[in-house]
Order: sequence, then C-alpha cells, then structure tokens
Amino acid sequence: MSTSQPASENPRTDHASPDDVTERAGVPADHGTKVASMFDGIAGRYDLMNLVMTWGQEPRFVRRTVERAELPDSPVVLDLATGTGDIALEVLRSRYGARITGADFAPEMMEVGRNRPGGGQIDWVEADAMDLPFEDNTFDAVTHGYLLRNVADIPTTLAEQFRVLKPGGRMVALETSPAPDNIIKPFSTAYIKYVVPQISRLITRTPDAYEYLSATSRGFKTPAQIQALLEDVGFEDVGHETHLFGTLAIHWATKPL
Repeated sequence: MSTSQPASENPRTDHASPDDVTERAGVPADHGTKVASMFDGIAGRYDLMNLVMTWGQEPRFVRRTVERAELPDSPVVLDLATGTGDIALEVLRSRYGARITGADFAPEMMEVGRNRPGGGQIDWVEADAMDLPFEDNTFDAVTHGYLLRNVADIPTTLAEQFRVLKPGGRMVALETSPAPDNIIKPFSTAYIKYVVPQISRLITRTPDAYEYLSATSRGFKTPAQIQALLEDVGFEDVGHETHLFGTLAIHWATKPL
C-alpha cells in the first residue's frame, strides 16, 4: 500500500526498526508484525465490533476524546493507532482547517479509513508508535485509541509522543482499563472474557483476535498506573475519566511550555 508523506516537512531518517525496538524492550521481535497482521485481518469488521463491544457508545467516546484534546484553531494533529480513522475523522469534523496525520502499522486498517467520507483529507502514514518518523515539536495534539495495550514498551511510546508534541500540546488517549474492584467487576470481567470473543465469532469470524484483545484489556494497566507513566515522561496536567463501569478510560496530559 502506498502512503502519504508525514505532516512534518522533515521526517526523521535515523529511526530504528520496529524489531530493534521490541528486542530492546524484552519482547519477541515479531510482536509488532503479528499484531499488525491481526488487525489487518479484522479491518473490514473492526468498526462494527467496537460499536457492539461498547454497547453502541463508541462514537460518544470518540467525540469525548477529541473534546479533551482542547484543540486550537486549524490544529496540526497526529492520530496514532489510527486504524480506520475514527478519531482522525472526528478531528476533521470538529476543527475547520485541521491538518491531520493518521499513523498506524496496519495498512489494511488505514485503507478502510482512506475510503471513508473525508478520508482523502487525512495523511495516512505507516509508522511504528515506538519510533515515530516525525521531527520534534511538530504537532499541536497527539491522539490515539486503544494503542498502549498493544505496544511492547509503553514508556518509549509515551516518550515519542512527548517528543513530537509542541510545547503546550496535548496528548489524549482512549484506552480500555481492567475492571475496578466493585460489585460490577464479576459481570464486566465475564463480558470481556467470554462474551466478546463469542460475539466476534459471529461478526468477524476471527475469534482469536478478540481473545487477544480481551486478554490485553483484562491485563492492562490501571488509569492510575498510566497517569504515573505519563508523569514520568515529563507530562503535566495529567488526568483521566472513566466510562463503562470503569472498563474504559480517557487519559489526557500536556507537554510543558
């Protein structure tokens, strides 16, 4: 698949390969390749599955994520793990003159997004989130949905976002969270562990992918742990809000001026 040029006029040329990054992180070198292949395999049904898994609330969460970005007029935005472009297209709808780069390592997912209404106004770039091919201080905002649970090294991924943000720029992320310890936990855990893979059998015919996604959701870091990682990288004004009985969170943070 051909890709458009990144938003930066001077993309980095010294970045390491994804395999080098995963090997340094102590993760099998083919981790990124396997995850990308998995997402490409469900590209045509990914949006429908997200809608079903969130009980029809995914569009509301996407809108809320963009609201939390507090975008300026005519912003320059990087949407990582852009997939089929839900967040990128919402930025396009909400901010006149926005320049948006959608980056992902799954080209077939981006091909679906490219063919959606408005997809031609987005720059689609095949890139690894742990080693971004963009210059420092390039973007007013970095957004992403369901990225962090799929990367081999979260601190490296967040550090890259910090690097490419302009001072004062915002990072906003939509992520799953492990069910909190409350009366709802047995039900929400059972839904993610057992119901979601069964639904995927009917919709995507690739249940293995959603068994993986179910497992990574249950074993993912808590919002408090993500907040600490953001602060460790150097972000300030870090916060989050939870939805779906605590099993989904929107995180935000600002790069200091």
